[in-house]
Amino acid sequence: MDKRLQLRFMGLAWFLNELALAYIHDRVPRSIDPLPDLWFQWFPEIRGAIQITEYIMLFMTINALAIVICHQHRWIVARRVFFCVGLAYTFRAICISLLQVPVPSVNTYCAPKGDGTFSSVMERVRRTFWSAGIEQLRPRELCGDLIVSGHTLTLFITMMTFRHYAPKRLTYLGYFYNVLAFVALICILLARKHYSIDIFLGYFVSTRIFWSYHSLANSFHQGDIDQNPLSQSWWTFAVRYFESDAPPPNLFLNVLEWPSSCPSKFRRRFSM
Repeated sequence: MDKRLQLRFMGLAWFLNELALAYIHDRVPRSIDPLPDLWFQWFPEIRGAIQITEYIMLFMTINALAIVICHQHRWIVARRVFFCVGLAYTFRAICISLLQVPVPSVNTYCAPKGDGTFSSVMERVRRTFWSAGIEQLRPRELCGDLIVSGHTLTLFITMMTFRHYAPKRLTYLGYFYNVLAFVALICILLARKHYSIDIFLGYFVSTRIFWSYHSLANSFHQGDIDQNPLSQSWWTFAVRYFESDAPPPNLFLNVLEWPSSCPSKFRRRFSM
């Protein structure tokens, strides 16, 4: 099985997001006030709160990647997680392309509209692709990435990855990450980077894709995937492909070890 396939799919999904954002930037309403939002009626805007979200997101992402890289079944875990990430961000690219709403804050800066040509859109993609949507890495320019919160997708997929694949001795950290994710979501809303519905949809999309994939994977190894109602999903074929050489759940132990490419004196194993 091609170990790079899931990376290509995730990279394609991210490119589609950047392409969609670069394209719809010229179509976001500029003369319309932010839509009414219950959270905005109750709490004031704190513009710098987004920095807390992005620090938490980077911390959780690094920890989730460490779990993936150090897992004894690292390539199996990687293709599961990266497929879920790619599927979630593909869905997000479709959503932000279908509907454009006003930005949630009058203080949000949006770069001037362009001429809408293919070259100008691709230039935007080139300038923003490397930053992975993190505002601390580049000045904010493009507007329109609403409807499904990308920060929320990343927060919950990294949190679920850690909780699902970390050894039992690290369970308490998983609960701590739940708290961090909750704090990060509050900061997104306080900073007025998303509407409340964007956060809800981000949570719904990330959790349902992650849980659906792993439910189908368990059914595949038990030999009854066709009896699982979730098998009606159009992407069920990917589960059969990615799980074809994975061990069954009773043999899939969450054990961490240094990758074999590391010097032997640095390799350590942490059992469940």
